[in-house]
Amino acid sequence: MIETPKHIQDLKSYKPGKPIPEIVQEFGLGRTAILWNNENNFGAAPKALEAIQNASANSFLYPDPACLQLRGDIAALVGRKTDNIIVGNGSESVFNYILQAYFTGDDELLTSEGTFVAIYIWAKAHNVPVVKCPLTKEYGFDLEGILQRIGPKTKAVYLSNPNNPSGAMITRDELIQFIERVPQEVMVLVDEAYFEYAQDLTEAYPDSTRLDYPNLITLRTFSKAYGIAGIRIGYGVGTPELIAPLMKVKLTFEPSNLAQAAAIGALTDEEFLEKTVANNTRGLRYFYDAFSEMGLNYIPSFGNFVMIDFETADRAQALFEALMRKGVFVRQLPAFGLPHCIRITIGTPEENEWCVEKLREVL
Repeated sequence: MIETPKHIQDLKSYKPGKPIPEIVQEFGLGRTAILWNNENNFGAAPKALEAIQNASANSFLYPDPACLQLRGDIAALVGRKTDNIIVGNGSESVFNYILQAYFTGDDELLTSEGTFVAIYIWAKAHNVPVVKCPLTKEYGFDLEGILQRIGPKTKAVYLSNPNNPSGAMITRDELIQFIERVPQEVMVLVDEAYFEYAQDLTEAYPDSTRLDYPNLITLRTFSKAYGIAGIRIGYGVGTPELIAPLMKVKLTFEPSNLAQAAAIGALTDEEFLEKTVANNTRGLRYFYDAFSEMGLNYIPSFGNFVMIDFETADRAQALFEALMRKGVFVRQLPAFGLPHCIRITIGTPEENEWCVEKLREVL
């Protein structure tokens, strides 16, 4: 019998819930609000879809392995050079490259409890120990606590900004002060998946691609504001010295030609981006007003979602199930270590109103 390594035996596979059509049929739902995956419910950027259509004729050809046009367009967007950019099948794919290229032996990843769950999964898949610091009382990263935990085995620190699932933000001043206290032999990985939303909400939000540190890598994605989560494409920004090893471990023809085309098209669709970001800002304010009126303990968010603390896992589970029976799909958070909390994505105005109406009913 072929033996499976223990860290793979212990790894829990992603277990998706029932398909939405099956749930709709089971409960006889006539109207729904799908607010559980932090997707962009306005759909995909039209120029991304147009680019996919145009590129599909060349699907018999391998994609550009260096992704030169897309990397050049991203470089222009963030004010860097092509050698500062790497792209992959989503930002978590770039995180996977980092684990492959840099972690050896007893190297550890240092991060927080209650953050993006895929980080823990990919680290375990690579047999990389993860050291987790508790969240603050406001559900944010305890930067001082993380600094105190940096040790000789720490290879990288992962920060989700804003944090998923809580929405809490690290300000520009806080991030700079943190990076300047991290030893230069320790990488700082800043995940800015919700960058486009966050920068519209406050001037204090940092653009870490503009910070000049030799140990900093920024992760971003096209899955959120640009609405092409199903295409799977994201990117990383860092010094050429940090990016070059990632290019060595990247799968040769990843991402696909359709994914590269979609991202190139999305970057030109300013009208769609403005529309979806404005909807998110309005949606957050609408949820805040409604949740305050209901007396709910919500966490102010800088993403496209709001997390609510219901104090107990039983209450959160009951609300999750009651809302689903009424056609509102939200995310309970046991996988994130926050079973007493529920995360609700900002949807279209109609979905947001339906969510609030049904939440009032189940409460």
